Amino acid sequence: EGVADLDALNESNMARVNRSGDIFLSHTKLNGRYTIRVSIGNPRQTMDHVRRCWNLLLESARSAAD
Repeated sequence: EGVADLDALNESNMARVNRSGDIFLSHTKLNGRYTIRVSIGNPRQTMDHVRRCWNLLLESARSAAD
C-alpha cells in the first residue's frame, strides 16, 4: 500500500473509533503523514482507559482488514 492508502486507513480507523462514542481521538499531520493523536492526561484516566483506547483501535483495524 502507498502512503496515501495508509493515511486514508488511519483516517477511517480514527473515524470508526470516534463513532463508537467510547473515546474521542484527534489527528494531526506529522511530516506530511496523517497521525492519530491520543491525549492521556486527565487525572481520572486509568490504564483501563488506555487499554480500551488501544483495543478500539485494534478492533477498527481488524474490521477494516476484513
